[in-house]
Amino acid sequence: MQKEREQAASYRQAAYSGDTKAMNNLGVCYMRGTGVQRDARQAFEWYMRAAELGDVYGCFNVAECYYKGEGVEQDFTRAFTWYHKAAEQGDMQSQVNIANAYYLGQGVDASHEKAYLWYREAAFQGHVQSQKNCGAAHWNGDGAERDLTECVFWYELAAHGGDAQAQFATGWFLMTGTGVEKNEKAGLKWIRKATYQGYQPAIDYCKEHGYAWY
Repeated sequence: MQKEREQAASYRQAAYSGDTKAMNNLGVCYMRGTGVQRDARQAFEWYMRAAELGDVYGCFNVAECYYKGEGVEQDFTRAFTWYHKAAEQGDMQSQVNIANAYYLGQGVDASHEKAYLWYREAAFQGHVQSQKNCGAAHWNGDGAERDLTECVFWYELAAHGGDAQAQFATGWFLMTGTGVEKNEKAGLKWIRKATYQGYQPAIDYCKEHGYAWY
C-alpha cells in the first residue's frame, strides 16, 4: 500500500539521520514486509543498529532474532545477552525471558535463584505469569525461601489480575487458612471468580464441597 511505503520511507530517512526508534521501526517493516519487501536479514541489521545505540526495543528485537533464528543464525547465548540489555532498561518481556533462560539454563548457566529475581522484576510491573511464578517459588522453596505468606501475596496479585488459576489458589488459601488467616467467605468468593471463567479445578472443588459454582 502507498501509505505503508511512504511510512517505511519516512522511517528510513529518519534512521539515516540517527533516530534509533526509526531504525527499530524500519526493522519491523522489513520483518513484517510492511511497505517494503520482507527481508529478515535487513530487519536484523536495522534492529542491531538501534540496539548498538542503546535503544531498548532494538535490543529486544535483536534478542528475538537470535532466539528464533530469524535473519541470523539461532544463538541462545547472544539472545540472552541482548535480552539482558533490554531487561536492565526495564523492558518487562525481556525480564520474563531472562528469568526463563535462567530457569531452563538456556543460553546461560541455570540458576533458579536468579530466575526468581527476574520474575520478581516483571511481577512488580504487573506480569501475571511472573507473579504466579514467584508464588510457586515460595510455595516450593525453589529459587526462593519457602514462605507461605509470600506465596499468598504473589498469587493474590495474580488473582487481582484476572488469572483463574491464581483466583482458585487464593480462594483455597483463604478457605484452608494456608499462609493467611482463614476466611471461608472471602475464599469462596475468589473460587467462584475462577468458576465463572470456567476453571475446572475450581468447579470440581465446589462440587466436591457442596458449594454452588454457577
